[in-house]
Amino acid sequence: MRPRGLLNAMPKRQSESRKIALSGVFGALATVLMLMGGILPFATFAAPAAAGILLVPAAVEFGMKTGYILYAAIGLLSLFVVPDKEMSLIFIFFLGFYPLLKASIEHIRSHAVQWIVKFSIFNACIIAMYSIVIFLFPIEAIVQEFESAGLPFSALLLFLGNLTFLIYDTAVARIVGLYCLRLRPKLIKMH
Repeated sequence: MRPRGLLNAMPKRQSESRKIALSGVFGALATVLMLMGGILPFATFAAPAAAGILLVPAAVEFGMKTGYILYAAIGLLSLFVVPDKEMSLIFIFFLGFYPLLKASIEHIRSHAVQWIVKFSIFNACIIAMYSIVIFLFPIEAIVQEFESAGLPFSALLLFLGNLTFLIYDTAVARIVGLYCLRLRPKLIKMH
């Protein structure tokens, strides 16, 4: 006969093991996406966007704290192992945490205020990141790109980035919905 304390501890241990295992799987997938992002030219933005979305299942299953811890781990790891530092910084400065932050922003009642907050955060993060990359810790290739492009072209890129962000925000909402409505019930049945 087992002591009562041990019986109560077993489900908690299984839950912690499941949390670590599932978070590890999604973290590994996100890191592999970041590593493979250097293969294709457009992946500088696509890989961190997809990697950020992979944090959502861990946050849905185990809470936002787990999602943010996973974000920090992938961000640090990508700084050290991903050759494309711009890609790593895009993940760290915006695309890694935005799918998690989006849930909090969408608790705001007014849709107009939600969009103002979303676009404000996007623009602040992107401008801060590129300011750091250009002025504080210059990455020569990026500095040369911006110098040759000029201010009007940089403003156009920011405008196009905002349009792309609008599409990304909608895609994140649909992917999270797909996970919660279709994939999550199947995962729960398997457990």
